[in-house]
Amino acid sequence: MFRTLVVTCALTVLAAATTTGCMGRYVSCGPEGETPAGLTASDLLGDWRGDPAGDLTLRADGSFTATRDWPDAAPFDGLPQEERRAVTTGTWELGDPDGLGGNLGLSFPATSADPGRGRYLAPYDVSGTRAHPTLYTYTDDPDLCEFHTLRR
Repeated sequence: MFRTLVVTCALTVLAAATTTGCMGRYVSCGPEGETPAGLTASDLLGDWRGDPAGDLTLRADGSFTATRDWPDAAPFDGLPQEERRAVTTGTWELGDPDGLGGNLGLSFPATSADPGRGRYLAPYDVSGTRAHPTLYTYTDDPDLCEFHTLRR
């Protein structure tokens, strides 16, 4: 009797965890992975093509240019489509400059949606290898495994 109760409780907890998204963060998805060992800023310089949108150029002086309909995610929530299409510049830094997580911080200037903020920092993670890195960030709830991914 006790054994049946324990098994029933265990199966109930397992079913609830796997169907509610509670297990999602224990299993990697999409481009997630370990940061390449020895990664340096020079490994990330150059042009990146975004999926589903948004291209990025990272330069050695710490500046970047983002183009091609940067995704409908902060810092562009609430912006008219024509502003999202505009070329955007900012600065970037390898590491986690504001403690938001991620391996790469993109610092965007203030937008018309939030002009008093001064800037918006978008944290990105880096996976893959030093020779073939992938930049990615979650576009929504991490349990949904939806990403903005950039590759060379």
